[in-house]
Amino acid sequence: MTPRSREHALADAALAVSDPARRETNAITSRLVLLYVDRVGGPLAVDRVLARCGMSDRKEQLLDENYWFSYAEKIALFEAAAETLDDPKVMLHVADIALELNVAGGLKVALRALGSPRFVYQNIVRANAKFSGSHSMEILEIGPDHARITYRDLTDASRYHPLDCQYNRGMLACIPELFGHRAARVDHHVCGCKGGPACIYDLSWDTGANEVRFALGAGVAAAAAVAGSALLAPALLPVGIAGGAGIAVAATLRMAQRGRSQRRQLEAEAREQSEVAEKLIGSLQDLVSELRLDEVLAKVTANAQAAVVGKEFALLVGNGDGPRCRSHTGLPPAAVGMLEQWAVHVATVEHPVTVDDVVTVPDLVRLVHGSQVPFGSICAAPLIFRGRHLGFLIALATQPRTFLPRDVDLIQSYASQAAVALANARMYQTLEELASRDHLTGLLNHREFHESLHREIERCKRYAGRFSVILFDLNRFKAVNDSHGHAEGDRVLAQVAEALGRSCRASDLAFRVGGDEFAYILPEANEDAAMAAARRARLEVAALPGGLDVCYGITTWPDDGQASNELLAAADARLYEMKRGHAGGRPAPVDA
Repeated sequence: MTPRSREHALADAALAVSDPARRETNAITSRLVLLYVDRVGGPLAVDRVLARCGMSDRKEQLLDENYWFSYAEKIALFEAAAETLDDPKVMLHVADIALELNVAGGLKVALRALGSPRFVYQNIVRANAKFSGSHSMEILEIGPDHARITYRDLTDASRYHPLDCQYNRGMLACIPELFGHRAARVDHHVCGCKGGPACIYDLSWDTGANEVRFALGAGVAAAAAVAGSALLAPALLPVGIAGGAGIAVAATLRMAQRGRSQRRQLEAEAREQSEVAEKLIGSLQDLVSELRLDEVLAKVTANAQAAVVGKEFALLVGNGDGPRCRSHTGLPPAAVGMLEQWAVHVATVEHPVTVDDVVTVPDLVRLVHGSQVPFGSICAAPLIFRGRHLGFLIALATQPRTFLPRDVDLIQSYASQAAVALANARMYQTLEELASRDHLTGLLNHREFHESLHREIERCKRYAGRFSVILFDLNRFKAVNDSHGHAEGDRVLAQVAEALGRSCRASDLAFRVGGDEFAYILPEANEDAAMAAARRARLEVAALPGGLDVCYGITTWPDDGQASNELLAAADARLYEMKRGHAGGRPAPVDA
């Protein structure tokens, strides 16, 4: 994800949380409209549509299938398209070529995977939720070749619009075309725009069996025409043959037309499958190629959201206190807390868990009413690597009964890859820590000190900051080794390191840079702050058993130099100046 796109994603997430009403319509819809307008009227027409509806600055978002906007904005976009193209039936025409446009490839593949128009219509609730979070679709009646579907506003506002009715009719009609059949016939006698309690659509469609029956019937009719002419009026036999041939030709043409339609459908399906597979492979390669833990955590949810459109995602990773959310796509804090609480009860499952309606689960019921953004269903896929449960990848949808079977498969695919990427990143982080830590004291080591010093100089040059460095030297440590041995010396060094680590701020870095030499890097600290830190450290060391003490030298960037060698030379000089002052006598009081 580029910095610009990440910035947009964060802004959109913040907007969605602060204004849940804007999470009503998915940009699959706006992308369809804008691509249709571009095909019919060209780029200038797209610009005019966006200007008419006051969204000229949001073209990129309206083409992004992960973006959500409000129902009112959707209607404004529909009206702007109708006015710009001077087409009162524009949304029917959008739906007519919806399958040809480069929109929702993953959704088309998921719907085709259901196998038939009837099963798509049976899953219409789940399919509709990918487009709309403001209106629901429900099946009132379903048969082998017919269905009755209702479209209802989920709010009390009774929001219906003629162009939205066109859009629904057109999109419902094109479902059989996913399988190479002709578009469904749609009757719409009960309409919310005309005072009805909801919009009700009656659909009927032809199945493959109808085509077979037609061919068989045509064959029988042709044979009957020939046989009848031969028996009843031999003189008319040529006419009978011609009539039979005409029927046969009609049947042949219809079957040929159906064959061409099926070939086009198969070609489109293969193309969409290929596009989705390429996108999936590219996303997974991007995920597993990353080794930095923070980047892996962010990419897991971002890449999953790009693949499973219309969902929010949370990545929960197990630790000693149970699964904790380490990354999410703009979820409100209340929702994150509920997911963490619920995940404890399913922490050992080995297969995806789908909750079609969160109100049926006590730990999740407040996702509907107690969260800034309401959610109706979730799917949680476990992260398992070499038999170990690492956590969950959880998808959230705004409506109940949203997840299609292929959605679940995709989420599990991402969870499996996320588990591998997470394990790799943790291993890499462990190796990096081992390489950057002193094995005896656990503090950062000499190499890491110089690398951190260089990074801090570059940061301060870029942002006009400042920082200080303190070098410490442990007094009379040689006597400890000589009198008590190196094992005791190691124990003392570990105690001193613990004291130094304890006395600095969370933003400070503590290092062991030599045998009995230590250091601090103190971001944004001036000389006075560094002096206070050095005195705190000296007090902590003095409180240890054995009468230990440290001397120190302080240097501040940029006052004492621009380069690291200049800073360290200044700190060394001040450290040895302090040591010379203590040589041959008792050290100065530690609170001096």
